[in-house]
Amino acid sequence: MVATDVRTVTARVAFKGPAIQVNGLEAVPEGLWVSDQQNNRTYLVDYDGKVLTSFRSPARNASGTAVGAGSVWVASNVKPSMVFRHDPATGECQAALHLPNATEGGVHGILWRPFELGVAPLPAPPKAPELFPTAHGGALNDGPGVSGTLWVTRPGALVIDHIDAETADVLGQLPFPVTRSHGLYWEDDTLVVVETNHNHVYRLDPKDGTVLDEWQIVGVPEAHALTRDAHGRVWIGDASTNDISVIE
Repeated sequence: MVATDVRTVTARVAFKGPAIQVNGLEAVPEGLWVSDQQNNRTYLVDYDGKVLTSFRSPARNASGTAVGAGSVWVASNVKPSMVFRHDPATGECQAALHLPNATEGGVHGILWRPFELGVAPLPAPPKAPELFPTAHGGALNDGPGVSGTLWVTRPGALVIDHIDAETADVLGQLPFPVTRSHGLYWEDDTLVVVETNHNHVYRLDPKDGTVLDEWQIVGVPEAHALTRDAHGRVWIGDASTNDISVIE
């Protein structure tokens, strides 16, 4: 449940999103990767909002953005829920992942992380006999562990899934205390996740989902996307206004 006596932190509007409805953010040294849920394009903008490049994704209702393993990842919040992997230089879609229970729970925020804190890839499955020995089938993926991991908020299921970013194998799952979980970032070996209905932010222990802290963003009608840059600034994308705001 949402607490009523938490501290508040005020955000200020920095600039408008580059398209119609910003719904995914990821901070990088050059600026922010921004995914738009209406035109399903993902943009790289500088920290003043100037568009540097963009590409179109197969994602629909694009609702989360992550960067890692040399790629930009975009969440597709339709049935089935998926994540698409893109080359950041060309926008080429290089892979697609079906999320666990892909027809339930939806997908909002995504966050790439390496394997860490004792989490290891699952063993590769045994190799099955070839159906046609003279024309071997292509591999489903490059194997467990080669592309790091993704943390994925599943608002309808009240969970956050932790998956192998190459195979979509489930590595773990955390409970989330309220509905409509959205963007998230990593800070000091903890997950920081926002919920959109009341703009409350939860710091979670990634081992078991224990709530370590709770605070509220004010000055923003709806906090959807969330990311933190290398200088400690927290950036918020609001799909209801197309504003990108910052906490400094």
